[in-house]
Amino acid sequence: MTNITVPTGSVKKNPPTGFGSPSLFLGGTYYHVLVDWFVFTSQGAVLTCSDHGTKFGDQFLYQFGLGRNIPSPEGWIYAWMVEIDGQYNKKNRIDGVIDHDSGGNVIYATPSLWISSEEMLLQFGVSFPINQNLFGHQRKFDYALNFNFAWSFYDK
Repeated sequence: MTNITVPTGSVKKNPPTGFGSPSLFLGGTYYHVLVDWFVFTSQGAVLTCSDHGTKFGDQFLYQFGLGRNIPSPEGWIYAWMVEIDGQYNKKNRIDGVIDHDSGGNVIYATPSLWISSEEMLLQFGVSFPINQNLFGHQRKFDYALNFNFAWSFYDK
């Protein structure tokens, strides 16, 4: 999977509202499904460009997980999942100067619940950091709430 993003937001605002320069996403996913169990992995990278000496650190994303279907009403799929998610960020460069208080690696454990039908998908989970190696002086993460929703407009 690839995606090219045009410059968005402002790097001058606090907090920044975008990279202020083009970026490229490269990634891939692999999954294996059995009757009741499934396993998946995905990796990706967000590669950023420089804008007037300012460049946000490239991001490297990784995810591994497994799940199991649980009894559900006809036409629905209920499942629980456990994921190990991580993100490594390189240091930012602001006006040509490296920001030593940016970048690092955070790894999360994320249990979640999945509910879907032919038209809708809903997923909710809570991520707990199991390892945080942040560069310089940065505030550590306590947890993250994750929510995904999708609706299909596919006509049968």
